[in-house]
Amino acid sequence: MLFSPCGHIACCNACAPRVKKCLICRENILSRTKIEECVVCSDRKASVLFRPCGHMCACESCAALMKKCVQCRMQIQHMVSMSICCGGGGDVTYVKGINITGALITDVKNEQEEELPPQNTGGGGEGILMNNGSRDMSLSDIQKLQQQLQDIKEQTMCPVCLDRLKNMIFLCGHGTCQMCGDQMSECPICRKSVDKRILLY
Repeated sequence: MLFSPCGHIACCNACAPRVKKCLICRENILSRTKIEECVVCSDRKASVLFRPCGHMCACESCAALMKKCVQCRMQIQHMVSMSICCGGGGDVTYVKGINITGALITDVKNEQEEELPPQNTGGGGEGILMNNGSRDMSLSDIQKLQQQLQDIKEQTMCPVCLDRLKNMIFLCGHGTCQMCGDQMSECPICRKSVDKRILLY
């Protein structure tokens, strides 16, 4: 059972409801999460804690492919191994420099995270100046369009690493990026066996 917000694993599922403070760090427990199988491969138990979001939803080999948490889509700053969560020793992997396999990550920032230019609200109750010279009095339309653009970007992103564009599909119709797809033996969406991989150009 994973305790939040400290991120420690200190007891079994049966004892966890009776524990009010973490047995390792003595911090008050706000929530308890049962550790399930890896949401990507479903073969192994989740064993890597993502920070800062605090989710443990991937095994060590699948976590190596990720830059964003598959559960909440938050950028992963570092990964904590199961041994550290249990109070033992181990290494914390900082994603901005090196991922869990030791491969150097040169560019963590995603195009989705590019800063939007400051919007001129005009002040004094005036809206944004539009191309036709009139002023838009509400930002709701812009916010809707920004949300739609974000949704489109998420649909084209690999569902495993949430960082690279989908450029490989399986016979079931689902897709991933090539780097993740080459390591999959079954589809991460429908769990059908991967018999053939098709690259998209």
